[in-house]
Amino acid sequence: MRDRVVQAALVAVLEPIFEAKFLGCSFGFRPGRSPRQALDRVSQALAQGQTWVVDADIRGCFDNIPHAPVIAEVAREVADGTVLALLTAFLKAGVLEGQDFQPTEIGTPQGAVLTPRTQKVIGIRRRLGRPSNRWGRAIRSGIG
Repeated sequence: MRDRVVQAALVAVLEPIFEAKFLGCSFGFRPGRSPRQALDRVSQALAQGQTWVVDADIRGCFDNIPHAPVIAEVAREVADGTVLALLTAFLKAGVLEGQDFQPTEIGTPQGAVLTPRTQKVIGIRRRLGRPSNRWGRAIRSGIG
């Protein structure tokens, strides 16, 4: 239980910092945004003549999030060593498989409060700036 409380505290610290960096078309795991709003956005795009929508679910996404880029992106915005140490400890907490402890070098814990935010932070780091063509815009925005 304490682990989830600490994660929720990290979310409370990090979310306002990174929320402004997320693309406007991103609706998942964001305060004040809902699946209904995402559907409304799709309806608006279709009404404006768009003819297709990209919806992707990446298998094993959370299992394969590399730690270093997440920590680096957070460190670019957060100077507090305690926050960075907690984030690092969360990412590198490891897992118990039976009686065996397995360290984690990649991935984030399934079902953890902070896990969806790590995927979004890595998305900020990997985003390729302004789209140069329609296909690039569609992939990054989710609307073609």
